[in-house]
Amino acid sequence: MLRSYVDFHVHIDYYSNYKEIYDYYDKQKIYALFVTNFPEVFKKVLDTFPESKYVKVALGYHPEMMDIKPFNRKLFDKYFGMTKYLGEVGLDYSKKNYQHHNEQARIFNYISQRASEEQKILSIHSRNAENDVLSILINNNIKHAVFHWYTGSMKVLHDILSEGYYLSLNPSMLRSKKGKEIIKSVPLDRILVETDGPYGSIGKRNVVPNDIPKVYNDFEQFLEVENFRDIIYRNLNDLLVRQIDKKEKG
Repeated sequence: MLRSYVDFHVHIDYYSNYKEIYDYYDKQKIYALFVTNFPEVFKKVLDTFPESKYVKVALGYHPEMMDIKPFNRKLFDKYFGMTKYLGEVGLDYSKKNYQHHNEQARIFNYISQRASEEQKILSIHSRNAENDVLSILINNNIKHAVFHWYTGSMKVLHDILSEGYYLSLNPSMLRSKKGKEIIKSVPLDRILVETDGPYGSIGKRNVVPNDIPKVYNDFEQFLEVENFRDIIYRNLNDLLVRQIDKKEKG
């Protein structure tokens, strides 16, 4: 049986033809995690798009967005029970965002506290802040985290894997020496695939969902494995089963 593709991190609302993109995922039966940047956007997405077996919407607050809109804790708490996924969340200590690093950490710590209460699955942004992200996750006893487009050190990567967390890998990572080193270092049973569309790219253009078969083929060739689609499907299934088991056990 041929398994469905998985795209575990995509910003559908940032495509100009977002309704077509959403419908493509749904009709092609591609399991997609539709991440959002604000609680306000999360609710708008739920109101705009039909419910889908394949496209799941994550409640997020992107750390790069602090200059655009402050974190609305009241709305975050209001919508918290509407999804098992939180994303895009995390920290960004790159030069233009470092000025807010203390506030970012405060917000992400709160999100992680809440996530731990309900065993949510997190899709995490960690640019230049990998150590602090990992510390906050560990301190809050987070069990289900997926590091999106990881670019940190190999040492911290080892620590991430030691905690049982996953990485979602995208095609842009295949174009850099460091990205390839990271990909090779992740055990096959900890890999998920993402496009990060429309920010990920294929060649010189933004990735679109009908590129996903090529993305999987490129990873399959680079990692020299067969049945990569089955591997990723199984990894997602294992993550979801673990989340359900943890939640039921309290």
